Amino acid sequence: MLLKIGELARRTGLTVRALRHYDDIALLVPSQRSSSGYRLYDHKDVARLYRIQALRRLDLSLADIQALLANAAGDIAQVVARQLAQLDHEIQQASALRSHLHALQAQLRADHEPGIDDWLFALESMVTGTKYFSDAEQRTLQAQRDSAAAAPLRAELSAWLRRLVATGVAPEDPQAQPLAQRWIAMLLEETGGDEGLLMKLYAMHWNEPSLHALTGVDRAGIRYISQAMAFARLQRYAPHCSADEMHTLRQHYVAQTDAWPPLIAQVRQQMLASAPADGATMRALAERWQALSLAKAGGDTALHAKLQSAFRHDAALRFGSGIDETLAAYVGQAIAQLGAVSPS
Repeated sequence: MLLKIGELARRTGLTVRALRHYDDIALLVPSQRSSSGYRLYDHKDVARLYRIQALRRLDLSLADIQALLANAAGDIAQVVARQLAQLDHEIQQASALRSHLHALQAQLRADHEPGIDDWLFALESMVTGTKYFSDAEQRTLQAQRDSAAAAPLRAELSAWLRRLVATGVAPEDPQAQPLAQRWIAMLLEETGGDEGLLMKLYAMHWNEPSLHALTGVDRAGIRYISQAMAFARLQRYAPHCSADEMHTLRQHYVAQTDAWPPLIAQVRQQMLASAPADGATMRALAERWQALSLAKAGGDTALHAKLQSAFRHDAALRFGSGIDETLAAYVGQAIAQLGAVSPS
């Protein structure tokens, strides 16, 4: 059975323009042409079109799809398996959201206004989905938010933050540092002590403006907390450094604060994917890590070595940094490939 381009478009929901484009770029070339030049598609063409559309559902570009179909990985059984896995994951996400919305609906019918964490979880599920968290990670976060103490603590710390900002208290002020430490402790409690999940929370709150109204913390608030935490961490280096070295740190250390969380998250992603420490991607990340690490020491290699040693041996310095021992070892291997020393 042969289908003309118009019939294939009608039966698949695609446009004739799209099918012509696929032909132009040699992604889907019809097996035959009629005597009058019409494109004619057979069974194999339709099967290939299925592969193309299934891979498009996986957010692959047309160039990537073309490369994939050019080798054995384009086998239709594998394509179907990948699509099924994605759909199963989407079904789990939708099921979890559906259950939560039923609970919200029950509260609303009973004239009970859902709490902020109820709305927050629903919004996170819709806005972020798998963008930041796995199913297990969302369950971990929700379990903590169900705690009776979670909402009052978050409200207390949010009010404290707004008060400090409104009265002009700078992040380096000693008043700001206890807030930052309690805030990070609260987030680590939510994540079950998982520093990697902490970085995901940071990224979500930094990147998703729609969450700011519910959490009470916008990007400026997140930066304030991060910088206050950096100043608190800076003070812990004092026993390891001379007065001149501390002067250097005060000039350079906090300036690097915003650059660290996304870099740490990228390195952790590589680690969890079992990417080789000497691979091209990790090498580029290691170079950035090394540059940032030296920059916070003002380019002073001796001071940098002191910071590294202190970071390795003082758990309080690692608290809330997003860098646990496993990650430090992994990025250390990558940096060693550059002929450098371990990270701090």
